[in-house]
Amino acid sequence: MLNKIYRKLIRIWYLYIRKDRITYARKLGVRMGERCQLLCDPLFAFGTEPWLIRLGNHVDVTAGVEFLNHEGGIWCARGIDSKYEPLDKFLPIVVGDNVMIGVHSLIMPGVTIGNNVIIGGHSVVTKDVPDGTIVAGIPAKPISTVEKFMARLDQDCVPTKHMTQEQKHTYLKKIHPEWFE
Repeated sequence: MLNKIYRKLIRIWYLYIRKDRITYARKLGVRMGERCQLLCDPLFAFGTEPWLIRLGNHVDVTAGVEFLNHEGGIWCARGIDSKYEPLDKFLPIVVGDNVMIGVHSLIMPGVTIGNNVIIGGHSVVTKDVPDGTIVAGIPAKPISTVEKFMARLDQDCVPTKHMTQEQKHTYLKKIHPEWFE
């Protein structure tokens, strides 16, 4: 009980007072490189064995993403055969460099995600993802390559990255008035 209260206080300290999700995730045991962005809640995103998760450099973990590094189905096996009662099954998750994991995606135990990868929102990643691949779906399957994605970027990109919401609204209304009719 005291452990639960302590964990909740630590979570409040890091997330709401310090607003430093990276530090909190590392405190939990997640190993991660430089320039990562966590829009998820580290307490829930990295499961019960966060020390089995490794993120490379420049990884974006968006809102609602979860990493599952243990096999929950063993619960059923325990009900069938008592030899499984004292056992658990864990597998690490490894994410390479320059990866974006879309909102509410689930990364399953034992998955390795390569470098330069995009995972579409609401995907369930059950298998390894090779370098330079875009995957999406349930289960996640390759749908394109990052190279093809980048080739299409120039036609739709706008220079609004460091603008406020109001500035973006004004700019977009000026170049695409039809979007606001």
